[in-house]
Amino acid sequence: MTEEKKEKKPQKRMTATKAAASIGPMVKEFIAGTNRARKEGTHKLAYTFIVCHHEEILRAMDVLPVWTENFAGVCGAKRDAERFLQRAESLGLSRSLCTYALCGIGYDQWREELGETPPDAPWGGQARPDFMIETGQILCDPRSKWYQASQQFMPDIPIYNMDLPYPLFQRDRDHREVLGYYHRYIVKELRGLIAFLEQQTGKKMNYDRLSELVDLSDRIWNLVHETYELRRAKPSPMGTGDAMNTMVPMNFMMATQECYNFFSDLKKELEEKIAGGEGEVDEEKYRLMWGGGLPAWYALNDFNYFNSKGASFPVETTYRMVMPLDEMDLPRTNDPVEHLAWRWLGYWTFWYDKARRRPGSEPDVERLINWVEDYDIDGIVVHQAFSCRTWHVGLIWQLNQLAKIYKPIPVLMIGTAGQKEKTNREVPSLILESDIIDITSYSEIDTRNKIDAFIETLESVRANRAA
Repeated sequence: MTEEKKEKKPQKRMTATKAAASIGPMVKEFIAGTNRARKEGTHKLAYTFIVCHHEEILRAMDVLPVWTENFAGVCGAKRDAERFLQRAESLGLSRSLCTYALCGIGYDQWREELGETPPDAPWGGQARPDFMIETGQILCDPRSKWYQASQQFMPDIPIYNMDLPYPLFQRDRDHREVLGYYHRYIVKELRGLIAFLEQQTGKKMNYDRLSELVDLSDRIWNLVHETYELRRAKPSPMGTGDAMNTMVPMNFMMATQECYNFFSDLKKELEEKIAGGEGEVDEEKYRLMWGGGLPAWYALNDFNYFNSKGASFPVETTYRMVMPLDEMDLPRTNDPVEHLAWRWLGYWTFWYDKARRRPGSEPDVERLINWVEDYDIDGIVVHQAFSCRTWHVGLIWQLNQLAKIYKPIPVLMIGTAGQKEKTNREVPSLILESDIIDITSYSEIDTRNKIDAFIETLESVRANRAA
């Protein structure tokens, strides 16, 4: 096989914050930590997914998560995914499937075939798990099948498949009518996970410790929200390029003091930047929103190219997996498992009421509208990753719905002094197309040409407003 060939190492992306620059060593360490635990037998290891919402349960049971999507992303960022993708293809799997999953399956098969870590695996490679936890959560089909495919090569490794659904948005029905049913179902799923972990580890759940970790996570949720809200400042002190780094503690280190400390430090750093008038770019001309889609991990320096044109990204929908808890109206409970279930439902239904009040809106569109206004956004960028259909399928529809509200025609608005003002509320959008880790789908020249054309559009819209 020719899978040992690697792509040329990419130019390192420049970060705007010290916090974002610290993420690489942080990820390397928690990957190394799982490999040490595997070698020394100090902890049980669990394959699991981002946005699993049971991280507190794992940590309370002293189980170390092995973040399989994160490792695939590292392979992509290192431009070293191709050999694992090719190996998955040799097993009969199509390149059109989720390339995160293909990379993980190809890696697992190779490791099991060798009986050791594949040669030169990024950052020491991915440790063999003691068990695997699948969570489909409505949003991702491969999350229910990926580990089953890998289990072909690890038949001794058990799988726990759990479901964390939430009520879908209905304009003519209040989701609260069925929220109790969903809550009971999720609690049952989480208690089933605890029973599975108790069986696998031979330990009983310490519910006092679980309560402490859930409380810590709640404080992290609010801290992350407060920190990211600082990015509304002009100029914005931090952009989406950095947020693709700072998402790591939020999504892979929840319920740890390290995560809380990280965002405390980031909040202080952003406050200092704001006080000094320091922005993501030296001269902020355009404020953009990353309106959806996982990034092309091998091309994160595209954010630097946007920055070179005077464009900053104060906000993004991708990986912002927290919302302010005090705005969720969560029922009070002393049971940490019940609270986890309420918090999950509160997050996924957060925009339902606002969307229901606006004719023709939907929750994802409502979030875009609110952040366009709150962050004073000039344009929206999304990334269509061809192999990630369930997460990306609605992006173009969302942009079309948004265009019905932000039309390229003058409209009357109530100004800050209370008088009517004529303004143009057009919000142009750019659709980038490639993949999350399959670099063969990417053209830097085409991408940069699209960005150049988009910047020209933003300038034209600005000129029309001035006229």
